[in-house]
Amino acid sequence: MFERYTEKARRMIFFARYEASQLGSPSIETEHLLLGLFRADVALSLRFLGSHAGLESIRKQINEQAALRERISTSVDIPVSDEGKQVLALAAEEAQQLGHSHIGTEHLLLGLLREEKGVAAQILRERGLRLDDFREELERALAEIDTEAQKKQMRAETPQRLLSEGVTIERLDTCVIDPLVEVGTGTVIEPYVQLLGKTIVGAGCRIRSFSVIENCTLGERVLVRQHCVLEDSAVADGAQIGPFAHLRPGSEIGEDAHVGNFVETKKAKLGKGAKANHLTYLGDAEIGDGANIGAGTITCNYDGVNKHRTRIGKGAFVGSDSTLVAPITVGDGAYIGAGSCITKDVPSDALAVARGRQMTKEGWAAARRGRREAKP
Repeated sequence: MFERYTEKARRMIFFARYEASQLGSPSIETEHLLLGLFRADVALSLRFLGSHAGLESIRKQINEQAALRERISTSVDIPVSDEGKQVLALAAEEAQQLGHSHIGTEHLLLGLLREEKGVAAQILRERGLRLDDFREELERALAEIDTEAQKKQMRAETPQRLLSEGVTIERLDTCVIDPLVEVGTGTVIEPYVQLLGKTIVGAGCRIRSFSVIENCTLGERVLVRQHCVLEDSAVADGAQIGPFAHLRPGSEIGEDAHVGNFVETKKAKLGKGAKANHLTYLGDAEIGDGANIGAGTITCNYDGVNKHRTRIGKGAFVGSDSTLVAPITVGDGAYIGAGSCITKDVPSDALAVARGRQMTKEGWAAARRGRREAKP
């Protein structure tokens, strides 16, 4: 009888029989089917019947009604009542009308609503669930399921299309590639890569393992090393990204530029050949061609209210562990001494150093040790 039923629908019938037994009913009534639905398909119940508290109030109402009837000893072979059978018949009818080969919990809920003589239909109507409203919502839900199924099918077909176009995908079963992704000939995609949205990857690139690229445009011969995350950004020909780099939306990485390990960019534009190889944050920044950004550099772009821009000229050199407090401009060819906190503009070809002056006291450490040793 239940060959066409989904696993959840079968569990619903099983739980309905259990509920009937617990309540001492001689048969499985529509209210028991409703309780079975709560147990078998919580997601569906919550979507159409409200919160967990709402489900518990329905259960309480059914229990109170059952307490008014005489309880009898029952067995596992409790029969389905006439109204319950009608629900099952109506569920099968609903599945047929929708063109479904299976009977699921959604069809059984439709059956419960249509069997107006049943207690379940009365309870559902009291809580504002109407048949027409449920049909509309169910159609939307089924449309979402169909759309996801189509996406899944298209996603499965995309790697095969790319392979036929000369792309190498290592360990195909580990990669996620969305249908709108385009990849150029000769590009190599290593295992566990995700190419999402409308990403475009040029020819001759290599995307190394565990990188996630979404809605980005990559030129030709781009290298994305392991564990990088790129979002809504553009990377020009020959650029190198990573490992462990994060390009946030609005990033533009120029031709042959380098964004290295543990570097984060946001609305940052790096010119041709510019380099930020280590442990750096570049937010709301413009970096000129050939500029070098030292390890640990931070553009301080946010004052707690507004964002401000940092501009670094062509060929400029920013020493390690520097903080650039925006808004600020560093001119072409300028140098920033390591460990500086720069708060004023730096002219082209100038040197700026902003740090505490080092003081060295010869023999101080030895004298300190001597004093400590001399104490009793």
